[in-house]
Amino acid sequence: MNHTIELPGLIGSTPLGAMAAFGLIRVLSQNGVPARLRWKEADDWVAVVESELRDSQSLIRWLGEWIKTRPTSDLSWTEGDVRVEPRVYRAALAKAVDSDPHLASFLAALAADGAVDKSKGLIKPCAFYMASGQMSFLGNLRQVLGAIREAAEERWTEALLGPWAYGTALHSLGWDPAGERVYALRSRAPTSEKARCVAGAVWLAYEALPYFPALSRDGREETAGFYRSNDRRTWRWPLTSVGVGAEPLRLLLQRHWGETDSLPGGVCAVYESERFEFGQGYAVFRPARRVA
Repeated sequence: MNHTIELPGLIGSTPLGAMAAFGLIRVLSQNGVPARLRWKEADDWVAVVESELRDSQSLIRWLGEWIKTRPTSDLSWTEGDVRVEPRVYRAALAKAVDSDPHLASFLAALAADGAVDKSKGLIKPCAFYMASGQMSFLGNLRQVLGAIREAAEERWTEALLGPWAYGTALHSLGWDPAGERVYALRSRAPTSEKARCVAGAVWLAYEALPYFPALSRDGREETAGFYRSNDRRTWRWPLTSVGVGAEPLRLLLQRHWGETDSLPGGVCAVYESERFEFGQGYAVFRPARRVA
């Protein structure tokens, strides 16, 4: 018998909230707990999970046990970060295809094989990769994982039930528009403030990445779900009013969503968020808007 769990911390009209909900469904389904996701319109779109878990506390306890033994090969396949020489990436992918499907699913999403940075000869990462400079994408994720394992119940409760208090002094990897620190709108330089995030939401968002494979098209990186229009690049995602499982969800997320398209049955809204680039390769999702 399936139970219904409302998760008011995960709001579908925000990129991080939506990504985290998608990742949660993938995590549950990959680990023997078939689950479906739908969205309930209240003041905003609230994630609703249908599964065998009885209530939110059961879900939080389950996540607390799961995170203790979650494989970490996807965080340690390279001594550096995602931007590596193509031969390093391909060697890791070939090995993973033979012996580590967990790693293979993340490698296919993290970088676009065949797309190479012309200035440094490094493989191009996916569009969800928004780190640059001294910031390490994989390094930050390792720290997020550590923070969750140290206080799992607290981190999962904050992420799933809210309110988001930004209790972890780590970066949200550009996925949370609330984390953009705009100089002109602050009393002091953003560089003097430590970044803070909702660790549980960031981690679940990372778990969603295998739903969005990265490919090379004429040497240019293309990530499922992203759209280009002149110099503007956006990510679009659907929300459904009926419960969808992991595989139907994957297909919906990889579908093309045009602004004038009529919505198929069960899909109640489509949102988009601009991937805004600044500085030397940094990027952040801007607040989302509804497009359908």
